[in-house]
Amino acid sequence: MIRLEHIAKTFPGKENKVHAVKDVSLEIRAGDIYGIVGFSGAGKSTLVRCINMLERPDSGTVTVDGIRLNDLKGKRLNAERKKIGMIFQQFNLYASRTVIDNIAFPLYYTGISRADAHRKARELLAYVEMTDKADAYPSQLSGGQKQRVAIARALATDPKILLCDEATSALDPITTSSILRLLKKLNRETGITIVVITHQMQVVKELCHHVAVMENGEVVETGNVFDIFAWPQKEVTRRFVDSAGGLLPEKQKAVPEKGETVLSLKFFGNSANDAVVSQISRRFNVDLNILSGNIETIDDQPLGQLTVRFSGNREKLEAALEYLKEIKIEAEVIGDE
Repeated sequence: MIRLEHIAKTFPGKENKVHAVKDVSLEIRAGDIYGIVGFSGAGKSTLVRCINMLERPDSGTVTVDGIRLNDLKGKRLNAERKKIGMIFQQFNLYASRTVIDNIAFPLYYTGISRADAHRKARELLAYVEMTDKADAYPSQLSGGQKQRVAIARALATDPKILLCDEATSALDPITTSSILRLLKKLNRETGITIVVITHQMQVVKELCHHVAVMENGEVVETGNVFDIFAWPQKEVTRRFVDSAGGLLPEKQKAVPEKGETVLSLKFFGNSANDAVVSQISRRFNVDLNILSGNIETIDDQPLGQLTVRFSGNREKLEAALEYLKEIKIEAEVIGDE
């Protein structure tokens, strides 16, 4: 659906050029919900604006639905852009237009009648559960309501792709969750491809199937969301996972006492619900005290972590570690005395 190949984009700076995006290649499949995450200045917003050519890359190619957008200009480019909806952090609604006119606005230039444009806009309002606000103005809406209107407007031209640039950053956590549920519903019921730009890993965890992590204009890590949370490879990714209440052990708090070992145990799938601690205690006649723990459901798969204090001799510890390996539980020694 979307193929980015060796994308680079620079901007003029006060002294030197700013390399916002550096040689980025990504492939996003049709029907996916794909997150691009990075701290401020990582280049993620510039990258997503290259997808619909709001920013034309200095080099590299952008192919959407089999069409190379770099080769298009004018009317041909605008025709392809209609297949790509976009929503923003600040909603970008027209303050002087009612909700119904905001949604119908993209349709006024497609040749259909005003009545037909309003008819479709009302259908979209019903879809985003905002029917009673058709005649309201943006100033009369909450942040979450404004974003629902923005989503409805983005869907007016029946796009195949929806780009979300920090679409929930201005919203409170409860409203954010409601918008993420709406986007999930939209993807599930229509099959639309959604690309989410965010600095909030919690958004990625709740919404996305795949994710790319950006740092200093480069993509440093990609994968499905479960794998990224379970096995983050780069330090910046670990920081993001941790910021979402992730499963990284709090090593600084896991200080063993004399003769003890502190272990981090990571559980996947069905093992996340097994009574592993009691099994090991009985099987090897050792004491295991839970220091901290967490279980998450990520992309419909359970993922759990426990930090435990192990009391027993070295032979029993080695035997327990070998057993954990056999039953597909990752164990890491994070403290030993």
